[in-house]
Amino acid sequence: LLLTPPSAALVSLINGGSLPPGAMTSKDSHPHPTARIKSMPAVAPYTRRARHRSFQLRWINEFRHWWKSSRLLVRLAGLYYTAGLNWSVAVDKKYSLTGVDLYRNKGGKFALKLVKLLGHGGPMRGFLKAMQPFTRTVRIVVGTWRWIEAAPCRRMEVGVEELSAFVGNRFSRIFSRLFVDCLSYYIVFPIIHWLLHHDLLWFHRDTYNPAPIIIALGVLRAVLPFIASFYGSRIGRVFTRATFFNAGHRWRPVQRIQELNFHSEDCEEGDEITEDADLLPIARKIAAALGKADTDTNTQQVLRKLGFHHSGCGSGGYSMYQNPFDNHIGSALLLHIAPYGPSIMGVLPLYVILEREESADIRKFMFQSMANLSEAIGPKALEGFCYQGAYFSMHHFACMRVRYDQIMMEYADACRRMCRDRRGLKDDFSSPPIDLDSLKKFLETGRRGRDQRKTRIRKAQTAKRVDELAKKMTSMMKARKGDESPDGVILYFEGLDCAGKSSTGNLIRDALSGAGYELDMVQYNKPPTEEQRKKPWMDRFMLPTASTAKGEESYQDEENLSKQKTNCVPGKAALIWDRGPGGDFVYGSIANKTDSFKEKRYAEFLDFDKACRDKNTLFLKLFFITDRDSIATTLGKRLAHKKICQDLHGWLDTSSGSGVETYREGLAEIDHHIDPTDFIAFNAYHENLHKFSNFVRKTDIPPAGNFENPWVVISTTKRHPARLATMDAFEKLLGTFHKGGKCCKKEPERITGWKVIKFDPDNPDKIAGRLGSLIRMVLNFCALAVLYWYYCRHIWNQDE
Repeated sequence: LLLTPPSAALVSLINGGSLPPGAMTSKDSHPHPTARIKSMPAVAPYTRRARHRSFQLRWINEFRHWWKSSRLLVRLAGLYYTAGLNWSVAVDKKYSLTGVDLYRNKGGKFALKLVKLLGHGGPMRGFLKAMQPFTRTVRIVVGTWRWIEAAPCRRMEVGVEELSAFVGNRFSRIFSRLFVDCLSYYIVFPIIHWLLHHDLLWFHRDTYNPAPIIIALGVLRAVLPFIASFYGSRIGRVFTRATFFNAGHRWRPVQRIQELNFHSEDCEEGDEITEDADLLPIARKIAAALGKADTDTNTQQVLRKLGFHHSGCGSGGYSMYQNPFDNHIGSALLLHIAPYGPSIMGVLPLYVILEREESADIRKFMFQSMANLSEAIGPKALEGFCYQGAYFSMHHFACMRVRYDQIMMEYADACRRMCRDRRGLKDDFSSPPIDLDSLKKFLETGRRGRDQRKTRIRKAQTAKRVDELAKKMTSMMKARKGDESPDGVILYFEGLDCAGKSSTGNLIRDALSGAGYELDMVQYNKPPTEEQRKKPWMDRFMLPTASTAKGEESYQDEENLSKQKTNCVPGKAALIWDRGPGGDFVYGSIANKTDSFKEKRYAEFLDFDKACRDKNTLFLKLFFITDRDSIATTLGKRLAHKKICQDLHGWLDTSSGSGVETYREGLAEIDHHIDPTDFIAFNAYHENLHKFSNFVRKTDIPPAGNFENPWVVISTTKRHPARLATMDAFEKLLGTFHKGGKCCKKEPERITGWKVIKFDPDNPDKIAGRLGSLIRMVLNFCALAVLYWYYCRHIWNQDE
């Protein structure tokens, strides 16, 4: 008689989905393997580029830096002892500082030997060489540990990067010592020798003692390798990252739509399941359903509509659902759901695992091969998190979670430092912030000092670039041959949600404001009204109109608005489109129309572009894109802002009883800065990106005409380089606009500063700019090869 143990009910949770032979017998009190309950991640979520995730690794790295500094101090101590001994008493004339005579031809060689002796640390050189294996071992341990902790999709890049950092470190040390030796032997000592021979010094050659210069060069030879080692490691990392960046044809800060590569790592992360996978669309439907459920009963109801029936539960809110047979997959599916704290905005994220019944739980294995060795063979399970109706992978959720926690910590530190003098500077926040701009400045006071300095440097760079653009446009207005600047400017911001459209594009707005343009803004994020649908499609999109006094003040920055009214130039106006015609092709009714209908709308848009040129209006079309890691980070930031806004409402409620009038319009701006549609758009990232890109591609260049006005595709994966590159692109298009207006009167030429070539968006080898990326990859690889060659050559020479 076979007795079935009660734990056999957990058979669906065991690796492989079945018990091993003999597990159902009662001979052993624990006959079955330990079930791995899927109620929590095997590894806590971490960002894709996280370093030093473990506490031990962080402090081993700190110890490495301390050991590195201690070795320098030991070397300098030996130098001090050697210099003092050989200066005072010439124990051995061969190493005596007082016995150096640079007047002789061989004096330089003798002096160079002393420089090397001092740079090596004198009598401490033996101790330092004995400690060298330990130092190298610690460095190798740190590099290997970093490689192990890296995300699986980045292990190759991290491994090469750590090896290149080590080689760059050694290269910089060797090269810095060679530099000091060459500086001493070929420049410093020959100059002193020449001065002594020509009797140009203020003392006689017999009384001259070069010991101070030799000691100074010895100190330089001891300290310079220590300093250069940091830059050498950075050089190795930079060359490695640039090689992989160009090998994957990653998105550059500013590019043409023909250069947009959908197969790059910006669009398809190496560890993510591609869009044509089976489980990912189902996971997104489950996330959307869970976002609508607010109770356990509702959760079961919404999942039942997707074919999942509740089949078990456990402690900590764990639940398991089963779909007996999914038509899309062709087999049964298991769904594991468990809350995962802490909460974000009072809502607990849900940790989910979606798998086939034959899937293998390989979450704890570093490599697929290791999982196979342990007989955990089967399709990989899909694990991630659901929050606000969106499905996040492990890395995407970590980006959102880490950024949310970081902002909240900065908020706590900023509150703690209110009304306090810090480092000689007085904070300007004796009262809470009341809008998004003041909130960002307030949070900046809660950051670390070096982060604040970095932000100030970047802001100074962008401010300088904005002033340069404003001055250029002002000079165009005051040109000898008359006003050569556009009478109107349309800034059309289009692209993905949470891609930094406002923060990046508004720099051009500031430049226009500084040049005297009258600014206005209109948002086209709502469908057209019935009255607008009766008119031609492009009629609802406004043109900039200049006026001596503005009617409706839609410009948000009151301080800049007052300056604008007094400094605006008559006849100059700029209009900002937040969204526009492209949104109708992604979110509106045109998205479901036929191709022939869309072609007519493309033609209308191009006609509008041509009409703007005829009216001396610069139509600047900016298409913003970014990767999903950046979008998840932005979502975390905006969620934190909304959470802080709740405190600000309470802050103002407390102070309202004092009779002081409080303004809350700015708080509404923070509240509305994020909404559920942002999470829906995150789920539809690839779909929206392809729709936007198709619209941009179709409306990039007019089929006929005497000018070209291309789209500027801006990748905000790295915000600061994107902002600087955006202003450079605007300056380039501004010059193109001016040249086109000047020469088109004489000959029908197509004026552009951008080269357009044929491309195939489905073939990464036929995308514009691919050859340039390959060339840059080869150059960076050659630079790495030089580092490796020089280091190996030095090692081989030492062995000989």
